[in-house]
Amino acid sequence: MSMLSSVLNKAAVNPKLTRSLATAATEKMVNISINGRKFQVKPKTTVLEAAKANGYYIPTLCYHPRLPIAGNCRLCLVDVKGSWKPLTACTTEVWEGMEIETDSPTVIETVRSSLSMMREEHPNDCMTCESNGNCEFQDLIYRYQIDAQHPVRSLLKHKFKKTNHNITEPCYSPFDNSTFSIARDMNKCVKCGRCVRACHHFQNINILGFINRAGYERVGTPMDRPMNFTKCVECGQCSQVCPVGAITARTEVMDVLRHLDTKRKVVVCSTAPAIRVALAEEFNTEADFDFTGKMVAGLRKLGFDYIFDTNFSADLTIMEEGTELINRLNNGGKFPMFTSCCPGWINMVEKSYPELRDNLSSCKSPQQMIGAVIKSYFAKKLGLSTEDIIHVSIMPCTAKKGEARRPEFVQKGKDGKDYPDIDYVITTRELLTLLKLKKINPAELPDDKFDSPLGIGSSAGNLFGVTGGVMEAAVRTAQVITGVENPIPLGELKAIRGLDGIKAADVPLKTKDGKDVSVRAAVVSGGANIQKFLEKIKNKELEFDFVEMMMCPGGCINGGGQPKSADPEVVTKKMQRMYTMDNQAKLRLCHENPEITDVYKNFLGEPNSHLAHELLHTHYNDRSKAIQEMSLHEKK
Repeated sequence: MSMLSSVLNKAAVNPKLTRSLATAATEKMVNISINGRKFQVKPKTTVLEAAKANGYYIPTLCYHPRLPIAGNCRLCLVDVKGSWKPLTACTTEVWEGMEIETDSPTVIETVRSSLSMMREEHPNDCMTCESNGNCEFQDLIYRYQIDAQHPVRSLLKHKFKKTNHNITEPCYSPFDNSTFSIARDMNKCVKCGRCVRACHHFQNINILGFINRAGYERVGTPMDRPMNFTKCVECGQCSQVCPVGAITARTEVMDVLRHLDTKRKVVVCSTAPAIRVALAEEFNTEADFDFTGKMVAGLRKLGFDYIFDTNFSADLTIMEEGTELINRLNNGGKFPMFTSCCPGWINMVEKSYPELRDNLSSCKSPQQMIGAVIKSYFAKKLGLSTEDIIHVSIMPCTAKKGEARRPEFVQKGKDGKDYPDIDYVITTRELLTLLKLKKINPAELPDDKFDSPLGIGSSAGNLFGVTGGVMEAAVRTAQVITGVENPIPLGELKAIRGLDGIKAADVPLKTKDGKDVSVRAAVVSGGANIQKFLEKIKNKELEFDFVEMMMCPGGCINGGGQPKSADPEVVTKKMQRMYTMDNQAKLRLCHENPEITDVYKNFLGEPNSHLAHELLHTHYNDRSKAIQEMSLHEKK
């Protein structure tokens, strides 16, 4: 294990979600003054960090605590004694005796001038913008009272058109709805570069970049392709850090609202584990407070007829995926076996690593499993057909929207037509929009419970929301099923917990003939780490049997559809909430879930049965060819 750890330490890059200010205890503190008041700060601290730590406001737009510093918006200017020009606070480190002014007339006038120029090129559609009320640019315009001096100039034009090859020609448009997950309106772009840095820093996919120069500079994709014809995995990290409404999740709020208001059909929702911890943070509850009951109460007040827990289908996933892994170990199969819960990861495989499709578990994600069970098992219990139910999935992930639209995830209705297992997917941010529209504060409501028969989930299933959670849940059940004499105690699989980008552990299991085996397990999160890991697998520097993959650093709690936050520790806080919920839970093993037992006994038969394969398993496609065809077309 020591040699394995050594290799991993060289391979892994810990995607620290904060820029550490820690220095050696022996280092001398630096004396500075801000607006006439004296402070002591650590060496290497930036002016912006020092100011924020001591309660001073400095405007920013390109700065984000989880991204590398760029310093290109020029709004965080400060006057420093001895400098002939204002300095950018985000890039300038403090020095001994530094005298800083954050509110000098020169600074204020420069900031107002920059905002005024941006304001004149920004659309006046705030009232219908997805980011209205949660827009950093809108806040700055209000704070500095920047009025529109002239009509807004729209510099960008539509140019999408079809060719004879039925391929969208790679020419520029400010609007891009080519994926089901992400919407772009680059008329709203303020050129802060956050999306560019997020795509590179978190995922190393680099499909967004700056094009042209000076007044014609803009953010675009390679060869101005629609995002659907790039290697975009639809993770939504770009939308998570966008300070305006230029990149957003493709909203389905109005469609969901229409069904809730008209009540023409039975409207069902299912909620992912990461939603409850995100809402707990959003409504400022105590760190050990379980917000699940409040969340269910809020959903009930929104008008959903039935509310189910995706933790149930996470347990179902473990039963199916664990059985699949054991079958591969006993009977031989393609290794390493990769998890298939994350649609961003599936997109990466299909677009960039199609040769790995056979290594993927054939299991659907928990979202699609509960969708299939609701439209079959639950529908029959109510005496309804597939088309009589509207299923809304509430997810922390933008890529789930695209996953729900995969053509294979459908069932036949009474009329012979195909109906999707999931009708709509809304993100946590969209759920907050719905709650705001309906004037509902879940924190003020009495607790409610999920509905039966798909409302009980184990805390192991709840761990699906964090990196390492799928692996930990699988290990708990696999060790019991295979008869391991001394299983790892619950909550003690520390090697795969935490925010490190690549983690590993040796897990003891038994084969069907009673032989002890050690399964080499790995956990990887973040596209940049995934690519490094796969390169080492390809070069045979690492060998594993079972690998959990998550595109978003830290897992679903840091999904692209989660609430935007400037708190550098927000992911750590959500992860700790997950572990606290697990420690407090009574049901901590997937296979002990009574509703899982019932669904197999009364409907599916057994894990990996014929019906289970029909409803709960899937196949994968090679989508790299479409991107290659686009490249060939561009060369012509």
